[in-house]
Amino acid sequence: MTTTLLAGLFGQPLHRSLSAELFGIFARLTGEEISYEPREVPASSLASEIARAEAAGWSGFNVTIPHKAAVLSMLHLADPAAKAAGAVNTVRFGKRGLEGINTDARALVEIFAEKGINTEGRAAAVFGAGGAAGAAGWALGRSRAAEVMFCARNAGEASKLSSRLSACFPGTAFSVSPFTQPPRKPNIIINATPLGMYAPGMPPCGPQEASACLDMAYSAGGTEFIKKAEAGGAAAVSGLEILVWQAALSLKYWSGLPAGDIVEFKREALRLLREQLNKGIS
Repeated sequence: MTTTLLAGLFGQPLHRSLSAELFGIFARLTGEEISYEPREVPASSLASEIARAEAAGWSGFNVTIPHKAAVLSMLHLADPAAKAAGAVNTVRFGKRGLEGINTDARALVEIFAEKGINTEGRAAAVFGAGGAAGAAGWALGRSRAAEVMFCARNAGEASKLSSRLSACFPGTAFSVSPFTQPPRKPNIIINATPLGMYAPGMPPCGPQEASACLDMAYSAGGTEFIKKAEAGGAAAVSGLEILVWQAALSLKYWSGLPAGDIVEFKREALRLLREQLNKGIS
């Protein structure tokens, strides 16, 4: 008898999320039964929705804006990346309570290595101060960046994030700047805001001037940020790639799947997702 993996996504808004489509592709690639349900959940209903999911037999769930920090505080066990970033995005129901990791952070570390993006000793600018920015900062610190500038509207949250990450990675200089062009020219730029996905536009920066640009937001036709980076010759990593990488890590965390070559698995999933999106656009 085949057992169905039950999981889902909690956040608000979710109307541009492609997670359900992606896990449908994962099911086709693995031959496993996977049921993945996005649920728009306000903060007032978050705890009750989590309890409802556990009662329904879910293995775990993903978390997105605006609940990443709130769910972190509910965990019985959290990995170092989630603690330092101040945000969790992948949770499972453990025997003693909720257990969580930050697969965004770990996906970025993998992507740096796989794409040959040299972060060691280099300067990076991260736009944002939320959970995605924390994941980006952790990945850059783990990958030995020399400097990480958080360009943020919320200076208070950015300062807290900078302090936590400085304690974890003393070899990286973390700083806070206004949400404008970075004060010093970065080698790497990461968009960790909803701009390009849930809001129009892009961060106030020149992506074509950097050697590498990564966008944690995504859209079916590609974000303005990534298009400008590609046009300028920068190594560009789209939000779709990051989505696939972190979702594959989520699947492994919940079930041990996928088996075999996970890099090839992710590449095939990304190809199929793009193919599906292109059919929808045309």
